[in-house]
Amino acid sequence: MDVSDLLNAEPKPIRVEQVARAALFDGRRDDACPNYLSALHEALAEEPPPFGTRAYSDIYHDAASDGRWLAVSLITNAEREGDGATRLWSMAACSPDKHEQLRLKVHAVDESRHALFYLALLDFAFPGMTDPLFRRELRNLSPHYSMRMEPFPVPGSPYAKAPSIDDFVQMNIAEIRTTIHHLMQRPALSMHAPAQNKDGITPILDSLLCDELRHVAYTAKLIERHSQRAAQPDLRALVCKRLRDFNQITNEELGNLAFDCSVACCAKRPNCRAKALSVTAFIDMPI
Repeated sequence: MDVSDLLNAEPKPIRVEQVARAALFDGRRDDACPNYLSALHEALAEEPPPFGTRAYSDIYHDAASDGRWLAVSLITNAEREGDGATRLWSMAACSPDKHEQLRLKVHAVDESRHALFYLALLDFAFPGMTDPLFRRELRNLSPHYSMRMEPFPVPGSPYAKAPSIDDFVQMNIAEIRTTIHHLMQRPALSMHAPAQNKDGITPILDSLLCDELRHVAYTAKLIERHSQRAAQPDLRALVCKRLRDFNQITNEELGNLAFDCSVACCAKRPNCRAKALSVTAFIDMPI
């Protein structure tokens, strides 16, 4: 399956595996990571994720029909990407493997940039809706990393440690779920954005999708690499456990119509979502 097929695919339980295979597809084959793909396939059968289903997509579509909800969601996405960037930056600084360090650094720079992308989408979809001072403050959600900078452990970060296969499994599932959220977000933004702004939205969305799929692919390849080493945990059991974690949090968050949190982010509950909802005070839009 390639990217165009993914964009046109109907939401269904196998959507998670479709994202993984699209990310790994090189024009000829999508089975470059047999251990990873086998473990993911078995875990999906044992712990089917709600975020690959039509029902999940329908809930998102209904929620996103409310412009205020979608605006808050975009800001929450920006916050999540900026927070994720600092975690990856810390992990990159502590990785003893140069290849992994580079991939984590690139990922951190991508997520730092994505925080600004989501704010740009906010401007295109809802021009002039945020308080100008608050809008300027929102730029601080990005740590503004670049490839010219040298990664360093963020003070106090629990992610200032060498990454493990477990870290890459969690990243991989989170990136797959983010990709699915992105696919749902595209028609929602089109529904709200003024006609004259839609041409500005498309390149941002295409860049985001390309990056998310690259993140799924590189974490899958690192999982495959780690799985071939001795003394590693059973990969199928590990993927199953982490998928179960994501499913539990996804089901809990659906009660609050939240689609933006990762396993690590939701560890901050209950303040995690409450903080995002507090931004509505700065949104000048009728309910």
